[in-house]
Amino acid sequence: MKAGINVVMNVLMNVKEPVKEIAMCRMKLVMAAAIAAVAVQLLCVHAAEAATDDTAPKPPIKRAGVADGAAPVRTALVVQDNVALRAAAKEGSPAQAQLWRGEALEIRGERPDHFQVYDYRRERGGFVRKAALLPLAGPAAQPQALLAALRVVRQQPGAESLGLGLAAAYVQAASAEQINGADGAEALDAMGTLAERLADRASRVQPKADGSTTAAETQVAAQLDVAARYGLRFRSLEREAGAMQLCYDGEAFRRVLAMPASTPEQKARAALALTRVDCLDPAATPARREQMDQWRADVLDKVDLRDPALATHWRNRVLMRQSGVWSSLAFIRARRAGAGEGETTVSLQVDASSAASRRALEAFARIVPAELSEDDQRDYNDAAMRGNAMRWAALPTGPSTQTLAGVTLTVLPGQPGETCLTLATNGAKEGSPALLRHCAWGLVMTASARINREGNAIAIASVPADGWRELWLLRRTAQGWRMTVLPPVAAQPGLGYAEFAGWVPGGKEFLVARESRAEGRYKRSYEQVDLDTLETRRQAGDVAMLGAFQRWQAADWKGATLSLR
Repeated sequence: MKAGINVVMNVLMNVKEPVKEIAMCRMKLVMAAAIAAVAVQLLCVHAAEAATDDTAPKPPIKRAGVADGAAPVRTALVVQDNVALRAAAKEGSPAQAQLWRGEALEIRGERPDHFQVYDYRRERGGFVRKAALLPLAGPAAQPQALLAALRVVRQQPGAESLGLGLAAAYVQAASAEQINGADGAEALDAMGTLAERLADRASRVQPKADGSTTAAETQVAAQLDVAARYGLRFRSLEREAGAMQLCYDGEAFRRVLAMPASTPEQKARAALALTRVDCLDPAATPARREQMDQWRADVLDKVDLRDPALATHWRNRVLMRQSGVWSSLAFIRARRAGAGEGETTVSLQVDASSAASRRALEAFARIVPAELSEDDQRDYNDAAMRGNAMRWAALPTGPSTQTLAGVTLTVLPGQPGETCLTLATNGAKEGSPALLRHCAWGLVMTASARINREGNAIAIASVPADGWRELWLLRRTAQGWRMTVLPPVAAQPGLGYAEFAGWVPGGKEFLVARESRAEGRYKRSYEQVDLDTLETRRQAGDVAMLGAFQRWQAADWKGATLSLR
């Protein structure tokens, strides 16, 4: 700076007086600027000295990987729920956002106990404690390490969003060969399983009566948001009493089914997840429902049940699902036959319904009950109820007009989708009033008609809804013939059947087998019912405990029913 001043003075000595005054003013400005620059330098020196003092509040942020030449740590996963993203690297600083396990952040620097991060979703930066993050760098970012961590997290309920983050990190880090191999199939299988489990958790969360939000609701909602950031999609379906069912769309499972490297167990798990009955749209039209059920049947057929590597309990689960799906197809096709036009079309639909019902019964017959786990018992009972509801469809259709002990029973279509039952006296003149006429929406199984030897009662099966079979009882009373409907249970229809099991000699009693799952309750019973009052005189949960069943049960019922499984 001193040398610059001397140069300016020499210039001023060689100029004229008027110009000299102007130059002196300019020199004063240059000297003032030089003095200010020196002052700034001195301040910087003092600041650097203060930074090395132990009393200084915080060291400057160290840029990751810049000093030591290592590769910078770029990404980390949040491993805890409800983690604060703070404005400064200390606990008392304001929280900018709440983070949830599985979220991905970019690491831009670090302090001794904090990472400086940036959240691209929220477009916000801040500081997070190191203990709450898993940096994906070095060995921890290798595909095998990520897969090993995913195996552990997969077994932890409540950590689904973290598992989805690890699975996404594996997909990003793995090569094409690894993705298409056994490890890739395992990662996709884990991703689908975690997404399905998260959806089930969300469906089970019960809100408080006062409308306030519970901690469980907050956690599930946040983890669903994390899953959505990784591209996973969920569908909401409305169920009974306004309850919502959340279902994963199954994209990961579809890929597992298509991969040659998938194991038989992985394919079975994927097929079962894609064909869940509780994830079917309840508002679907019959035509749409038939397409969906046919697609479900095709998906289940992709599982090779003859593969010896497939464990028996997984084979049982696929067979139970197949039995339920084919029973639903049998019902839909039988309904279409009832509403069809043209003898050929009706015949084809009846044959298709019969074939579907036989497939349902064949699948159920292949189940090994001894290999069922406790968790499988519910699905086993549901498959039995669905199969039993439509088992009469597997038999040849009975004639539309039958003569039974002095009466003629006629079952003919009424309005589209309606079935009408007429009971008349044998040999009655044309135009004579019928003894009984009843029309209802549903399938009337004419092959199931049974009359007692006293000729005062007729039992016939009716299926008004998929998986729900009722017993129509026609009785001769002092006022004439009357018809009564016996449902599986006095509740909102769900799954179940009430089926005729035999006549008790004397014309006063008959036997009924009932099984149902409705309004959240399951029940199976065998009953001895009074024919006049329809009151249950005796009942038992085990058929062996009721003497009337041991003596008077119908042989054809005992040989064909799924109630005695």
